[in-house]
Amino acid sequence: MSILRILRPRRSWLTIAAVALACGLAAPQLWAWAHLRLAQAAVAASDTNAAQVSVAVCLGVWPDRVDVHLIASRAARQAGEFEQADRELRTCQKLNGGSSDEIAFEWALLQAAAGNVREVEDFLQAKVERDPRLGPIVWESLVEGYLRVFRTIDAMATVDHWLGQDPENLRALELRGMTFVIGKGVKRGSDDLRRVVERDPNRLTARAQLVRCLLDLGGYKEATTHLEWLARDRPDDPEVLARLARCRIMLDSREEARQALDAALAVDPDHGLALRTYGQLALLESQPAEAERWLRRAVASFPNDYQTQFMLVRALIQQGKQSEAVAQLRITEEVKDRAERVGELQSRKLGEQPLDPALHVEMALILFRTGQPAEAERWLFSALSLDPDFAPAHAALADHYERTGDKARAAEHRRRVADVAIQNRPQIQNGPQRTQTSTQIKSR
Repeated sequence: MSILRILRPRRSWLTIAAVALACGLAAPQLWAWAHLRLAQAAVAASDTNAAQVSVAVCLGVWPDRVDVHLIASRAARQAGEFEQADRELRTCQKLNGGSSDEIAFEWALLQAAAGNVREVEDFLQAKVERDPRLGPIVWESLVEGYLRVFRTIDAMATVDHWLGQDPENLRALELRGMTFVIGKGVKRGSDDLRRVVERDPNRLTARAQLVRCLLDLGGYKEATTHLEWLARDRPDDPEVLARLARCRIMLDSREEARQALDAALAVDPDHGLALRTYGQLALLESQPAEAERWLRRAVASFPNDYQTQFMLVRALIQQGKQSEAVAQLRITEEVKDRAERVGELQSRKLGEQPLDPALHVEMALILFRTGQPAEAERWLFSALSLDPDFAPAHAALADHYERTGDKARAAEHRRRVADVAIQNRPQIQNGPQRTQTSTQIKSR
């Protein structure tokens, strides 16, 4: 028998094995390539859940590719995970050996969406003028940023322009709905959000925002349908369960409401909305002592919620605890006044005067009083981005850092307050005296 005839079958098996090995090695690359395309399509459609799933697959196969970390940053930004987006961009810079036009563009989009709009809006608008294809992703970031700092007039102008270019864009419709809601146009906002959800049921953010609109409008039956849909997707989300319980109470399905509240509190025993809703249920069933028990716990978790505070007043009055009710009413009125002022700032003042640093400081001071120091600090730095010498912002930051024990930063801001005072001190000149008060400090 010829030696070639003996070797030929063996060579065929070797060929098959080599092909199989090559396919095995290529399979992860092909899988990652397919998911990269899926991630890019999901980001373009603002489908954050799908984008992040596909990005995770790509990073598992290509942990050192700059383009993968760029799309990961964009997906995180769209999901509102700004710190993660920033980390991905820093990884891009490290892998790239420095910045690039693409990295700088993505950084500007992140700054805009996070609310630092003033620093980058001219740059981003110029990018769109040079390349109109970038319009949707730029407009999305700008509108998100405008809404974060309650520049509702600018947000509406931008999203209307976007819809003028693409009337059926779901992300633009969603953002217009959110803009209406922030501007107190809840009914018009709900109409836009409903259109989005009808056309794409998997837009969870739009559906959740629609639920909040419907609850404000008293549309409990329609809200229940959406909450049941969300509960199937998020069975352990206490916020969804608590809102579902509220709807069921209003639709007189109290036993089902209890089941939803028990499930919510099993996940988070201190969930403020769930505790408040149990208190509401007890009041409806003429059990004021039981209501007080639930509402005391709710107030501890939900101290700045007007409805919780007011329900506690009712529970105390129904038990004849007049002196406690009077004291609680004072607290309730303070909470109401703060909430109304925040509402006025958000829906009107900041939209009309977005570059007034005094309004940013006022928002920060309210946020400090309502236990939101991180958000308050952001508003103070926003004030200083408008006017680096705005003394009230430096003074508030100094107070904040003193409370947190950061003496070095507190001292630095006290020094800035003193420097501004010296700069504004009246000076005697050959002509009339010239003075500058804090109300005369203009935006720079």
